[in-house]
Amino acid sequence: MNDPVSPLINLPDEMLHISLLDGLVRVLFCRTTQASRTMADIHLPSPVALAACSRIMTGTLMLSVMMKGDNESVTVTVAGNGPAGKITCVGNGNRVKISPENPQADLPLKTDGHLDVGGYIGHTGRLTVIKDLGLKEPYIGQVALASGEIGEDFARYYTVSEQKPSLVALGALVHEGTCLSSGGILVQPMPGCPDSVIEQLEIRSMFFSAISREVADMSLDDLYTRWFDGLDPVLLEREPVVCQCDCSRSRMERALLSMGKTELKQLIEEDGKAELTCHFCRKTRLFTREQLEELLKNATRS
Repeated sequence: MNDPVSPLINLPDEMLHISLLDGLVRVLFCRTTQASRTMADIHLPSPVALAACSRIMTGTLMLSVMMKGDNESVTVTVAGNGPAGKITCVGNGNRVKISPENPQADLPLKTDGHLDVGGYIGHTGRLTVIKDLGLKEPYIGQVALASGEIGEDFARYYTVSEQKPSLVALGALVHEGTCLSSGGILVQPMPGCPDSVIEQLEIRSMFFSAISREVADMSLDDLYTRWFDGLDPVLLEREPVVCQCDCSRSRMERALLSMGKTELKQLIEEDGKAELTCHFCRKTRLFTREQLEELLKNATRS
């Protein structure tokens, strides 16, 4: 960065919805720095895990903000053969939460000095997208990992599973375990978009190669107007995005009831209490013997 203490690194997170050439191309462009810092405070990840989770959250938010129903959500699971294990991320509108299996796992830097996100995730594995649209059956799309670098993997998902060839760039600038900047961009030509426009987009994709540094150095508005100059960019919508868990005590009560009455009764007799921890926010809730007995009594009545 030109200015390591630039106030831009502390700007609020936001997602821009942009149209090019009167609707021929859709663009989503976002800053997710604060969301990445919130995630880091919860999961205390290694630098490479922080970079990987930041990219996954950004990619999930782009899927999520395109789903406008209040009760619609998307779950993205990245499972490769690297030390990361399985990482699960859930988006609901402009909110996202993430649960990494091995957030403290670390790897040496690559020979070019960059974090080895692909090695942490693994180069072989699956990216799975589950869209809950409030219907009887969710939509499920799954693709093999392209590289484990996340951006390329989301691009493969859009191209293969949704039949929407897309440019995707995701990045996180991490220094001494702190996320200085993170963000991403999704560029999707709409059906009927001329080849000449697609060629222009591919040429301009080089602008996105260091997107986390760009987001740290310039505002999103300045960047998109510069990157898409000559393509008639129009800002359609601007919305905040946030890393926020929606767990609650009532959800944990339902989880206890899902054990079954016999198992719940056994838990009461043997342990006399229960402590449940949310995998997404690490918040623990205690259920006393009396509370468990009341839960069992109400379940027996129903």
